[in-house]
Amino acid sequence: MNYPSDEQLAEMMRQLTQARIENFLGQHIGTWRWWVLVILLIAPWFIWYKLVDKKRILEVTLFGVIIMVFTITLDEMGFVLSLWSYPVEVIPILSRLTSIDYTMLPIIFMLVYQYFSTWKRFLGALVVLSTVFSFVAEPIVVYFGFYVLLKWLYWYSFPIYIIMGLLARWIVKRLIDIERKG
Repeated sequence: MNYPSDEQLAEMMRQLTQARIENFLGQHIGTWRWWVLVILLIAPWFIWYKLVDKKRILEVTLFGVIIMVFTITLDEMGFVLSLWSYPVEVIPILSRLTSIDYTMLPIIFMLVYQYFSTWKRFLGALVVLSTVFSFVAEPIVVYFGFYVLLKWLYWYSFPIYIIMGLLARWIVKRLIDIERKG
């Protein structure tokens, strides 16, 4: 079987990136969708800063960074596997919805983490959050053309949001325990 070489794959990626940049510059930059994404990338951080418990800012931020790593990783995997795509991006060299991955999901998860301190209450809040994200927010984002489902269904996202939140909380709590014992 004839496989593409590493050099051929690199050239295909270069051509794809160039095409994405040209598409972005020709069709998306400056549109209302692009401006919405820019605002959603920046503005929520000001709200978060007003709401975050400054006494727990390192803990809450660590939780948010873990959520961000999960979302970026999963988003990249889904994009590469052609499970979904994003017609409009803030930055054309990134193949993900940066406003959601870097801002909206981490901030909302951080606020849930901050305000629901017991495992039981946190799990309940995650179920509500996952329901809203999966069955309200994602369809709205699809409707307005920010997100296109290719081989993905909304209900696939539901358990992923819950697992991400539980795993991130467990990691943070485990690290705090290690620090206290150290």
